[in-house]
Amino acid sequence: MTTSTWNKQPATGIWNAQANWSPSGAPTDTAAFSSSSQTEITFSPMDGAAVANVEFADDASAYTFTFGPCSTPALTITGQGVTNRSRSQQSFIVAATSSGYTNPQLKFINSATAGGDDIFYCAGPETEQGYGGGVICFCNNATAGSASFKVWTGAGIPPKHNTVGGEISFCDDTSADSARFIIYGSLGTDGDTFGNVVFHNNATAATATFTNVGGTVSGGDGGNTQFYGNSTAAYGIFNNWGGTYSKANGGDVAFDATATGANGNYHNYAAKAAGAHGGVTSFNNNPPAMPAAQGATAGNGSYFNYGARDGEQGGGGHLEFSARYGSPTAANASIVNYGSAVESKSSAGHTIFSINLPTDYYPTAGNATVWNHPGITEGAAAGFTEFSVYGSGNAGSNVPSAGDGTFFNLGGYTPKASGGYTVFSGASSAGNSTLIAYGGTHGGYGGKIAFYDESSGGTANIHLFGNGELDISDHTNGLTIGTLELTGGIIAIQLGNNITGLTVSGDLTINSSHTTFCFWKKDKGGFALNTAYTILTNANLSGFNAELFNGNSIDGVEPQFAIVGNTLQVTFVQQ
Repeated sequence: MTTSTWNKQPATGIWNAQANWSPSGAPTDTAAFSSSSQTEITFSPMDGAAVANVEFADDASAYTFTFGPCSTPALTITGQGVTNRSRSQQSFIVAATSSGYTNPQLKFINSATAGGDDIFYCAGPETEQGYGGGVICFCNNATAGSASFKVWTGAGIPPKHNTVGGEISFCDDTSADSARFIIYGSLGTDGDTFGNVVFHNNATAATATFTNVGGTVSGGDGGNTQFYGNSTAAYGIFNNWGGTYSKANGGDVAFDATATGANGNYHNYAAKAAGAHGGVTSFNNNPPAMPAAQGATAGNGSYFNYGARDGEQGGGGHLEFSARYGSPTAANASIVNYGSAVESKSSAGHTIFSINLPTDYYPTAGNATVWNHPGITEGAAAGFTEFSVYGSGNAGSNVPSAGDGTFFNLGGYTPKASGGYTVFSGASSAGNSTLIAYGGTHGGYGGKIAFYDESSGGTANIHLFGNGELDISDHTNGLTIGTLELTGGIIAIQLGNNITGLTVSGDLTINSSHTTFCFWKKDKGGFALNTAYTILTNANLSGFNAELFNGNSIDGVEPQFAIVGNTLQVTFVQQ
């Protein structure tokens, strides 16, 4: 293999100038660099160069390679890749405008590596006030090594549908290896152009670290990391920061097509600024559209959604299974939704499974395990998980479902602090999930499980402890679930013309001396005294004593409970 050495006293800083190399002629095999008077190197926009290796000797100066706009890659690295034996940082700066990952300025192919800790890459615009950004692309089996990458975009408004922000793209079977990426969002009014790291085909994030910085301008997006095709996050670490300006979006990791979150660690942080949005990880929120039964998966990843604390005033970190272009699943993920120190519901860490009708897509919690944490103090928002259906039309059986997931709703641990909760609305379903609401301590409220609208209890297994609550008082009608285990607990029910009674199709287990019902009636809702209302139905109810149950008075009249066959009835008897 032929080695071409950059001259110590080159005539210019242009890579393609043959006289700048010894022996004379632009390199085709190995480009070697030692000390030199010219360390600012540029490339001809017309003549694409290709080398197998770029090597920096022990005495190499600190070089900066700058790539401007070009129709073909200014440099393609085809062999072993970049090696730095010096103590100087070597920098590769792509300052250009591109139409997409097929128009890179710097390209790694075959098994080339971007190098080690002392190699820095930047993909961005020609100037800060310019628009869009340049592209660095990895193809075949190339890797990012352990290099550092910065990705950003300009403040200008680009032509529609013809420009991307600064971008690092991984295609084919490439790997981010153990590299470090910091990705910035929009700088101007065009919120659709932002720094981006993108994985296509079967590419992997391996063990790399990604920091997606929150948006800094109103309506602007944060930095993005995106997975398409069958790509995988592998064991990557992802930090998504919240926005720092009102109405700015947070940093984002997005999984689309059939990509997987695999074993990654995801940290979605709350926004600093009031009105800004928190960091987010999303599934199937972007094209391409998939067959109805296919979608992205959260894999075995760990997802941490943080509430607003330590002076933060904006939206909480969140996880979305939005099912706009596929049917995603939380699979075997571990999800933690932390509570907030402020009042706004959206300021808490949260996870949402939703569809917008009409659609053939539907998200499911799979076998995920979810912890919903309480609010920090009285009035502060608690962490939550929500299953929702928006729009009009018949969703059929393909609705957001808790699947076989397990949901721990933790009680508050300070006086009057709200407990974490799971809520079902629209036509969503609890599936065959396990839903647990723990009681609060030190005067805190219990965790909560709530069903609204025409949502289905499916064959869910519900466990209530202490003052943990099952709220079906705003359900369209009665609710049926699989099993119910009561170690204390509160069941909220509406009485009147619309009785939201509870039917337990499987086992009913009562482990405590009392279970409390919280009764509610609408004004002009048809509630009547001296009328027996069926509030609980179970095949084995006759084996229990009515004295196990108590509840609140209505209009100053106390409830009286009776077990009649397989039903528990309540009557408010006016003396």
